[in-house]
Amino acid sequence: MTVLEKEKMQHACTRAKLGFLTIIFLMLPWRGVNAGQIQSHKIFMTYWSDNTTRYADYPIPGSLSPSGTTQQNPELMGQLDMINVLAYAFLQVDGSGHVYFNHPAVDLSRHDVKGFCHQHSNSCPRAGLASAGSFSAFAKLQNTRRTLRKIISIGGAGSQNTFENAIAHPKTFVESASTIITAYHLAGIDLDFEPSALFGSAEGGRYVQLVHALRKKLGPRAYISIEVPGDWETLRSMDCPSNTSCSSNLKHIAGDAYVSLMGYEFHGPYYPGGVTGNNSNLYSSPDEPLIPGYYHVSDNQAVEYLTFVGVPANRILLGFPVYFVAYGEVRATDGNHGLYARFQKRKTTKYDLNRGHGSYRAAQKLLESGFKPHYIRVDGRISAVFAFN
Repeated sequence: MTVLEKEKMQHACTRAKLGFLTIIFLMLPWRGVNAGQIQSHKIFMTYWSDNTTRYADYPIPGSLSPSGTTQQNPELMGQLDMINVLAYAFLQVDGSGHVYFNHPAVDLSRHDVKGFCHQHSNSCPRAGLASAGSFSAFAKLQNTRRTLRKIISIGGAGSQNTFENAIAHPKTFVESASTIITAYHLAGIDLDFEPSALFGSAEGGRYVQLVHALRKKLGPRAYISIEVPGDWETLRSMDCPSNTSCSSNLKHIAGDAYVSLMGYEFHGPYYPGGVTGNNSNLYSSPDEPLIPGYYHVSDNQAVEYLTFVGVPANRILLGFPVYFVAYGEVRATDGNHGLYARFQKRKTTKYDLNRGHGSYRAAQKLLESGFKPHYIRVDGRISAVFAFN
């Protein structure tokens, strides 16, 4: 989690990134871009997350239900034809640098415990809780065009310890990740490290070395990506700490991996500033209020920063959400239809993800039934959707 995000999420909501929880329902968010040297075609990437007790509601086909029956998911199988990279989220890194399965009741099966875990115990703490076997079922998935590349994703929101453990023990981390990828015949890895603070003066350089070691170990055809936030403060700390002279860390990383921009969670009901805003806007708006604590973030300004420091445009993946944020008792004035307006945090509704956050399906229900009449703003200047009742 970035410094920007840490301030946003000082409420009592412990979660993986909301986009990932939405994936449990509709395999979202998407990420798409023209790829560079590793792949010559467009990349459409999304995640399946195990960071929830509701995994049985949107299971991996072939995994086991709590009652022991084999689970099906026709919707997920149909959506696999619309993507070509699917990430299993999230695995973590222990204090010695080993990558491990964080939710054995969801991730592992008894077969995994007898086979893989028996030989690699560090990757399977609490293996005795193994049940659903979602990970081994995930490894067997394929779409009808045979284009699906399956990868593991490491970290997630608030993964400060996982990040520190990985860069402190790069050799162990690379070997451990490679072991899992090889054992389950996967295509690569996504590093979704989201530290809870700005990068330290040496951490960006060590991150470069870690990604390069992964590329060397996994080979030129393996898929590797890293996640980056949209705010310049965190990007600068990753790239080259203030008051120092160095070449771009992000440019070097892009030589070995795709740079995946988290184009979401720009604003929400728990942000500082106390007014509404767009959750995922392509461009910055001149109408955003100049008030203390209000963030000014957009995909465009993040991409401009990345390309300015030398990250090739065809190495950037743009991530966007298909979930919504909501604000309660919005005070619409001056014809703004509720955008950049004061609201009441305590009056914000709890939706199916948590208070102030709902899934794509919940949004559909609101717009189709209980959210009429409504005003929808799709602004060509900022390219964002804002609906007001």
